[in-house]
Amino acid sequence: MQFVDAAPGATPEARLDAAEAHALREAGRAWTDFPAADSVDPDLRGHERRGTLPGDRYVRGVRPRRQGFQPVAPGMLQATAEASAPPTGIAHLMHRLRHALIGAPLASSQAVHERLTRVKALAVLSSDALSSVAYATEQILVVLVTAGAVAYGALLPIMGATLALLAVVVLSYRQTIKAYPHGGGSYIVASDNLGHLAGLVAGCALMTSYTLTVAVSVASGVDAIISAAPEIEGLRVQLCVAFTLVLLLGNLRGIRESGNLFAAPTYLFVAGMMVMVVTMGVRLATGSLHGAPPQVAHVTQSLTIFLVLRAFASGATALTGVEAISDGVPAFKPPEWVNARTTLTTMGVLLGIMFLGITLATHALGVVPEDPTRPGYETVISQLAHSAFGSGLGYLYIAVTTTGILVLAGNTAFSDFPRLLFFMARDDYAPHQFKRLGDRLAYSNGIVLLAALAVLLLVGFHGDVSRLIPLYAVGVFTAFTMSQAGMVARWLRRREPGWQRGLPLNILGTVTCATVLLVTGASNLTRGAWIIVVIVPLLVLTCRAVNRHYREVGSYIATETPMAPGDVHIVCVVPIAGLNSVAMQSLALARGISDTVIAVHVSDNLQEIADLRARWQAWGNRVPLEIIDSPYRSLVRPLLSYVAAIQRQRHDATVVVVLPELVATRWWHQVLHNQSALRLKAALLFRPGIVTVNVPYHLRPLEPVRHRTHHEDEAL
Repeated sequence: MQFVDAAPGATPEARLDAAEAHALREAGRAWTDFPAADSVDPDLRGHERRGTLPGDRYVRGVRPRRQGFQPVAPGMLQATAEASAPPTGIAHLMHRLRHALIGAPLASSQAVHERLTRVKALAVLSSDALSSVAYATEQILVVLVTAGAVAYGALLPIMGATLALLAVVVLSYRQTIKAYPHGGGSYIVASDNLGHLAGLVAGCALMTSYTLTVAVSVASGVDAIISAAPEIEGLRVQLCVAFTLVLLLGNLRGIRESGNLFAAPTYLFVAGMMVMVVTMGVRLATGSLHGAPPQVAHVTQSLTIFLVLRAFASGATALTGVEAISDGVPAFKPPEWVNARTTLTTMGVLLGIMFLGITLATHALGVVPEDPTRPGYETVISQLAHSAFGSGLGYLYIAVTTTGILVLAGNTAFSDFPRLLFFMARDDYAPHQFKRLGDRLAYSNGIVLLAALAVLLLVGFHGDVSRLIPLYAVGVFTAFTMSQAGMVARWLRRREPGWQRGLPLNILGTVTCATVLLVTGASNLTRGAWIIVVIVPLLVLTCRAVNRHYREVGSYIATETPMAPGDVHIVCVVPIAGLNSVAMQSLALARGISDTVIAVHVSDNLQEIADLRARWQAWGNRVPLEIIDSPYRSLVRPLLSYVAAIQRQRHDATVVVVLPELVATRWWHQVLHNQSALRLKAALLFRPGIVTVNVPYHLRPLEPVRHRTHHEDEAL
């Protein structure tokens, strides 16, 4: 695509490509015979107007600032906060309530101040990954102990393999962040290097992954609460929904403020885990804490390589959330990609240390997971905290911070899910509503959608982590695999500096992630993973349908819509109920729009028709009146058929239906009218080539009756 010169001082057309600039110039020539009127001042500059009282001289008019606008440059106004707020009524009250919950609106110029520092970004974008140590070791053991105590020895090799996978993924994403400094999530990397279909698969898998992130983290947090207080088991689902709503409100306040709100629990959890691991290590070394052989009550399977692979796949849930930082590069303060890489490395080191310490302590103490359906069920982390601190303040600290980080781990998804939808909407694969920034410079529509989907999952699966986990890893490792494969394709195609070192690492990452994906999918297919296998292709098909619609819209607008005033030939059709002030107002407007105006009256009452003809004749028959006798008492259908007939007769014209509409003074007055205009407008909305113009006629409340005084009677 060839662009015209954009040197300093060049015309605004320099921002366009040559073909588009030429097409616009040709379209603009058709407007030369239709000069613009200058009866109003679009810049709203101060003006003088005559007063309304006798003897008034000219008085100064209202300045733009007082009307809700601030002049910026000729032809440009800036709306103030007053212009963006509803003035009165229920809308104003809702506006105030929203601000009380999520804060006052932020101007677009404040976006640069909403960026995250490394400290806040680690809390916001890494809480999911860091929190996974609270359940990753337990998920490995849940699989292993089905084969009895003999399988317990596989815990340490699986731990080593998981740490190696973590190192590979972190190093790979460091390369991805450098290659895509403006955001390098799986969707972007796969789309750029493997094609749009591969990008859609990665993006849709990520959508399911982020939704499950919220559901799993919140359900795990509620598990931790129930471990400490088993008597509230019956409130599991209600607590899950409540915590999701807390996350929703926190993230609607904006990414920086959510970082302020949620940073403390993340760092308190990391500190607590470190202290707990060190305490257990010291107590084991000094002999004040002793390990015991694992006690496995029921053996249901034999130890096989498939069982070990399945346990490894379950433990790989510790890697969930690693992608979030590469997705969220634009949220960092400059230099974005440098800060993102540093934060990713810090997250990987902290995650590795905590996972290593917790798994080693679990193995040394012989801790086994309890049956989650048993009353008083205690998580592995809770058992370790009891071993380290007893039942005192230390245990309470671990219980509270673990609950906090598990609940807030969903904050990572709330940061990245809306941004993913923004990228997909930018490419016309998701509704354009997801490109819109909300009051607090956050993608509010995506945040609300994520909360709604997570609530549906939590209610549908009753907040049961063991039922949600099998669905979790499939989407995560699908995205990982597509991202790694995309980087392999990029290295091979571009041969950029450092590709000899980066290529083997990304090949290893692709093979490893694909292996985990296959094992996870195969082992959990009958345990719920089939849902993700079905949902992701359906989402891909939906995204392609959305894209097809946007392409059709662009094609239709470019080829079918008249773009010059001389190409528009208007025929106005005005449906009327009678010749009253409402109808006359609509007819006058229609006559101002076009010379061709037809009034249409539909009725089955011959007396009513005769009366209207008499009034029309007395009025002077200024506009042709067409009477449609409707013996079946239908109103909307005959009108639609008549408009379609006019459209067929004048296929070169634009049919404008001018709809008179009565607007009552009270909302409940609406039910006292038949809303014919509303029904007709709704029916015409889907008719191509027809324009509807609504002419509201506002009723005024009656003046209160005032009785004349005695002196007024005498004057009369």
